[in-house]
Amino acid sequence: MRGSGTATGVGIVLGVATTAAYLIGAGRSFGYDAAATFASYIATPNMIDAFAVHSVLPSIPLKSIASNDHVFLSLISHVIYSLTGSRSEVVYRLVPAMAAGATVGISAAALGKRFGLLAGLSAGLFIATNPIFVENSRDLRGYSLAAFLALVATLILIRNRDALSSEGRGLGRGAWIAYALVLGLAIATHVFAIVVLLVHVVWIGMRRSWPELKHLAPAWIAAFVIGAAANANIEVMEFVQHGFPPSLYDPTFPRDLVLFLVGAPVLLTVGLWLSAAGLGLWATHREPWVWAAIAVVAAVVAVLWLVLQPAYLYPRFFIFLIPGVAYLIAAAVERWKVLAPIVLAGAVAAVVAQAPGYTDDPLALPEAAKAVQQAQADGGQACVIHADEQVLAAYTTDFEVVTSSDQLQGCTVVVVVSWNVDLALRDVAAQEFPRRTALPAYYPAVVLGR
Repeated sequence: MRGSGTATGVGIVLGVATTAAYLIGAGRSFGYDAAATFASYIATPNMIDAFAVHSVLPSIPLKSIASNDHVFLSLISHVIYSLTGSRSEVVYRLVPAMAAGATVGISAAALGKRFGLLAGLSAGLFIATNPIFVENSRDLRGYSLAAFLALVATLILIRNRDALSSEGRGLGRGAWIAYALVLGLAIATHVFAIVVLLVHVVWIGMRRSWPELKHLAPAWIAAFVIGAAANANIEVMEFVQHGFPPSLYDPTFPRDLVLFLVGAPVLLTVGLWLSAAGLGLWATHREPWVWAAIAVVAAVVAVLWLVLQPAYLYPRFFIFLIPGVAYLIAAAVERWKVLAPIVLAGAVAAVVAQAPGYTDDPLALPEAAKAVQQAQADGGQACVIHADEQVLAAYTTDFEVVTSSDQLQGCTVVVVVSWNVDLALRDVAAQEFPRRTALPAYYPAVVLGR
């Protein structure tokens, strides 16, 4: 194991630097999904709300937003809220940012030990600057936590694989429990992480050893039970109570998934990283488990894309695959050192592209909340158009929800904070309330007054 101490040091430095970089601008407003999560599953009186079992907002059917709950992260965050009462965005961005940093650091260290320091460093930079990983690790979302837990579970399995052979004694009790718990919590954080469990089953199945399968089966069952139990109410609402919108075929999803895993939407980054990952696939083409993992992911994507066709299917759901792509890049850099500057160039291009707006508010929620509270203090009635309440409620609930034009008569101001409202009703409100005050953000809000 080459330079293990140095690789570990590099991993620690990269991990800490990543967390610190991701926390720059952590005081900006929550994004849409994060605000909805905070309002419905975290800043509530009952900790069990983290499991999406109670509708906090009467005007929002729970089944319509249940898929927005990343249960294990919501539970951690609810514990923080219950103990501190804090509503600070910085506080609730700490766990996702630290999980992202840990993913970068552990990946760089592990791949540095496997392929050499330069390869590990390149892989760490690839993960840390990957636009889809950056964006989804800097808000109150569970994607980075799921990626971290899935990575840890995979490393536990890899590092104990020799003990699973017929000649070995199998995983020790501690490793068995840790593996099952970590993998289960990954699924509890984001249900798509079950793909990692399937990959592990196929990996071990390829060894054609009944003792290994028998030894690991209880851990897999335990992990599945943990993940399924955490998401049980959500899945019932989505699939039994038809919480999902009608199925929708996305003809470009497989292409989009590949491109976003290697740097989209930054075109230069995609070109550089895709070429490196492709060469890494060639460098590892004699490793059967690489093809097994690709086959499992391809099969899952095909079922989702062609059969189930969920209305909500986004590349970010597969962020846990990014450390796997980093493996390919590290393997390529080990064989062709000249690829290291190419990976670095991709990282630089990604950073430059993401720098503008890096600390901007995604939504003007704090300012909108102040406008609502000012209207109430002036003796008026602030209103929001239906659907906006699920995000503005992360900051204030001192408003009335408008679902039809006749309800506008009771409002003194109407606050519009997102694109997800009834556009026809919004236009009617704009006609009846001609005075407009814009609240700046990446997606600006507007306060409509008479």
